[in-house]
Amino acid sequence: MMDWKVPFINLSAQYEEFKIEFDEAFSRVMKCGSFILRADVTDFENEMAKRLGVKYVIGVNSGTDALYLSIRALDINLDDEVITVAHTFVATIAAITHVGAKPVLVDIGEDYNMLCHKIEEKITKNTKAIIPVHLNGRMCDMEKIKSLAIKHNLFVIEDSAQALGAKFNQKRAGSIGDVGCFSLHPMKILSVPGDGGFISTNNDYLNKKIRKLRDHGQTTKTDISMFGFNSRLDNLHAALAAIKLKSFDVGIKKRREIADFYDKKLSDLPITLPCPPSSGTYYDVYNSYVIGCERRDTLVEHMINKKVEVFVHMGVPLYEHKKLSLDGAGLNNNNYISSRIVSLPIYPEMSEDNMNYVVESIRGFFK
Repeated sequence: MMDWKVPFINLSAQYEEFKIEFDEAFSRVMKCGSFILRADVTDFENEMAKRLGVKYVIGVNSGTDALYLSIRALDINLDDEVITVAHTFVATIAAITHVGAKPVLVDIGEDYNMLCHKIEEKITKNTKAIIPVHLNGRMCDMEKIKSLAIKHNLFVIEDSAQALGAKFNQKRAGSIGDVGCFSLHPMKILSVPGDGGFISTNNDYLNKKIRKLRDHGQTTKTDISMFGFNSRLDNLHAALAAIKLKSFDVGIKKRREIADFYDKKLSDLPITLPCPPSSGTYYDVYNSYVIGCERRDTLVEHMINKKVEVFVHMGVPLYEHKKLSLDGAGLNNNNYISSRIVSLPIYPEMSEDNMNYVVESIRGFFK
């Protein structure tokens, strides 16, 4: 195992920061045996709903299930079509295919998000929904997407797995579409020790249906109204996430400060940088700080030699995986971007020395 000088994320430092509260919560939950859909889950759901400005949040066992259960709840089925992007984790498209629907892919722009002007040409009589993916902590243009959805009577499912806390025109990710889907995976801004996720909605019917779908179709223990699934956010995970949520805004502030630092220190290099921090139309939270480099693979090797942990996320477009049988025709931007991207370390626990070392290592590559 590599002894990183700067790790990509520092989960052990996170634990040390919250150790006393984490240990107290673990002891409390274990002693009372409150594991499945208990008060901590309800409390977390209520607090998250307030934060997002929505009526309901439903805790589930992963961001993947958040997507799948949302699609199921909207009655999207065999031969229906759902428009999304290929530049996403495979779970987004898998959720579509698992209900028998067809994913229809549109290209992405310089910010790695869906090109809105490419959506309408993909809409057919079979189109039922659009899934915008808010990648790397930046939201898609939800004003244009929502307008198209209203015009064509389509559902909008926000894949907000990487965008908790992000805003577009002062509206939070997960609060604009019919549903928002979030992940609590350890690589996300708000995480739990394992898998976890949740769904946001303002729709009473969808709230009730998703709650039944996540818990074997049960309304109560004596009333089963459908065949459902076992996809519940663990009570212990909810308790730990609630502790982290208290300092969430401080963590976002630090991420934006690190992004600003990288922007200023790397702007003169022959690389592509993310959109800089702004408080205007877009409020980005930098789940990832992704740069583009012509010699990406050589840069990655250089950074590893410098003991800086970097990642190439989505370096191979999903449509290049032949077994998935996806149509990648016309996704020229996606092709270009995937060949260049690399993610740098960015997390609230980063020290100034860590930040400087990352910058020095990158600058050293271009000397």
